Amino acid sequence: MLPAPTTVIQAAWALSTSGQLLFHLVASLWRSAAGFATGGALGVLLGLTMARLPRFSDTIYPLVQMARAIPALAFVPLAVFWFGIGEGSKIFLIAWGVFFPTWVNTFIGVRDANELLIRAGASLGARGWRMTAFVIIPSALPFIIAGLRISLAVALMILVAAELTGAVFGVGYLIQMSQMVFRVDQMFVGLVVLGVLGFASDLLFNRIVALLLPWYGAERTRETSS
Repeated sequence: MLPAPTTVIQAAWALSTSGQLLFHLVASLWRSAAGFATGGALGVLLGLTMARLPRFSDTIYPLVQMARAIPALAFVPLAVFWFGIGEGSKIFLIAWGVFFPTWVNTFIGVRDANELLIRAGASLGARGWRMTAFVIIPSALPFIIAGLRISLAVALMILVAAELTGAVFGVGYLIQMSQMVFRVDQMFVGLVVLGVLGFASDLLFNRIVALLLPWYGAERTRETSS
């Protein structure tokens, strides 16, 4: 019921040498990445649009809030019915869970953008898409990045639930099959893999943000050092 660490290591080694662990890991990475990219992009786009178009926001806001109250797991039967038991249903479930944290943070960040920055941009001639691209979005970046970072963890959580319903490979499938044959050591291998995957993905996300947006957090770093 509670295997020793050495037993878990032996099970991980056996799964690794047979190639099964890598196969399941690659499948889970693809699903989580596709769902995260889809849900994150749609969340940023809708949040930005609603914050910049008040009339559109007033119309659609109640619908989005009602949809937000529906957990992704409640869509499992419908996702299988709509997309089958292939990759489509799993990517849909992950994208659904990722969409709402990203949307909320983007909407709040863009809506509450620094008014001083907006006035400064307007005084320098920024209008329309230039105001949005060069003033509004950079001002809202802390909120957008926070939403995406939260969504990254959500994607991994929903990934396991999605793979427990109709998948034939993936880390969640590995855990489920190990439970059916009473291989608790392999179940622990799957749990450890998920933990390492979550830590590594968060670390990679922070590195990408630092690479693409070198100014992000620079002011906070200077204040801390001073």
